[in-house]
Amino acid sequence: MALSTGYVHAKTPAPVGYQAVTQAQIMQKPTAAEVLEIVFSPAQSSLYVSSPNWKDETLSRTLVLDPKTLEIKQEIPMEAKSFGVALDDAANRLYLTQGFNGTIAVVDTAKNEVMKRIPVQEKINFQDAINAADFGQARKDGLLKMMERFKITEDFQYKTRELVVDKKNHRVFAPGLGLGFDSVLFVINTQTLELEKVLPGFGYNVVGITLDEANNRLFVSNMQRQIMVVNTQTLNIDQVWEIEADQLLNLAYDPAQNRLFGVDQGIDRDDARNLHLEREYKRRSAGHQVFVLDASNGKPLATMPTGEVPIGVRFDAESQRLFVANRGGVREKEGKGSVSIFDTVNYKPLQTIELAPHPNSLEYIPAEKALYVSVKNDGNSKEKGTKERMVRIQF
Repeated sequence: MALSTGYVHAKTPAPVGYQAVTQAQIMQKPTAAEVLEIVFSPAQSSLYVSSPNWKDETLSRTLVLDPKTLEIKQEIPMEAKSFGVALDDAANRLYLTQGFNGTIAVVDTAKNEVMKRIPVQEKINFQDAINAADFGQARKDGLLKMMERFKITEDFQYKTRELVVDKKNHRVFAPGLGLGFDSVLFVINTQTLELEKVLPGFGYNVVGITLDEANNRLFVSNMQRQIMVVNTQTLNIDQVWEIEADQLLNLAYDPAQNRLFGVDQGIDRDDARNLHLEREYKRRSAGHQVFVLDASNGKPLATMPTGEVPIGVRFDAESQRLFVANRGGVREKEGKGSVSIFDTVNYKPLQTIELAPHPNSLEYIPAEKALYVSVKNDGNSKEKGTKERMVRIQF
């Protein structure tokens, strides 16, 4: 496989032999009303799982799990719904997006308590902001109808989900998905634990983010087939790539081979996207697949079909495997999600593990050869009040 020059990368390793996972290797544990994103702390020998409460957000928690048994060791009160997780293990800090509250929470993982909530934005009056914006009248009218439909008057302009920690440059980066407006990137200084800067210019529905720490590059993807390459030292957008994938929801970076992996989600966003862009958007990709891109220029190296609506993605360099959580539909009464496993040397599927209803997020521990999956409820299980599950897959 030829890669563009400019960044150090190693020779492609040989794929590690794969033995198919059996049911005996899968542990499933009903855990909480909601389980979302997962990160493993080697220092604390624990999994941290965000667990927002939609009925009473003051009951939202971060769960601390035993990675071998999936038992809850501790629950950290969060006061607000928390979603994305990013860990600085050496500093004993866990960062969580509180996407509906305009804050990023910081947890001290040595004490398992919230040490700070960092405000990154203030509420705006949406009617005033839309009317004052440099939008065409059709876009303004469409957005005002949307705000009326969802009964939104004053709220936060941006929603946050994913985030990454740049330990080298002492920063946390969190994309802010614009509600009717172009998206931004929030930059947190991890030494002061304050908002450092808000970077504009990220287009329609930015979510995906991954870091090349060694080369000071941050990759951020949106839902209009773009990847922005941000210089993590200067905070400039150095490049904007027009790529072949319409909806790169989540990203993973392979530093050895200078590759980007991104899940192309495949949800119909045409009307909302056309309204936002004020033009008819022509799709390039079919969705329900994973793209492999050259991280020097965004050019495609391979595509691999996934299950329906891929969401989470994790790459393991040692085994050269890529793991993808396939939600298996949106707002389904009966979800039929799965986890796809790929060989990233030959770009071939290795196995699909059925994991209904809706696999969401992934974490992989190389030393344990264990994959962790949060599995969300479908319509039927929600009606029954079933707890959402954490799953451990032992390879």
